[in-house]
Amino acid sequence: MLRALRWSLRYVLLIALVPACLPALTSSTVAPAADNAAIARAFADHRSELQVTAQGRVERLLSDDTSATSTHQRFILKLDDLAQTLLITNNVSVGKRVPVAAGDALVVHGEFIWNDQGGLVHFTHHDPDGSHESGWILRDGVRYE
Repeated sequence: MLRALRWSLRYVLLIALVPACLPALTSSTVAPAADNAAIARAFADHRSELQVTAQGRVERLLSDDTSATSTHQRFILKLDDLAQTLLITNNVSVGKRVPVAAGDALVVHGEFIWNDQGGLVHFTHHDPDGSHESGWILRDGVRYE
């Protein structure tokens, strides 16, 4: 009987502590949902410097951009359900190279910059100095930051 009472008390204590752990599961730790329509609006309105989350398929791989002080992996992402494409520039000097191939499905989170070709998304990596929202690329359930 005493043993059953101890287990009951542990169970009650566990149930009481669970709500205290829930703040760790706030929206800041949950990945934002893809919103291709918001990207289409930003493109139509010529807006830049917006945090976006795009979902689509790799249309074409481009050569790395090594012209700046850091190397950027580049590819074209065709947004799901839209004709719009985005240039994705992933800084592999800061973040990780994503093993992508044409046709791969991706979700990309980063900063949108308007251009007349559909726009680009950069800052798809963690922010080493904490001055900017970190980005990421999700491929086959693996998140590259």
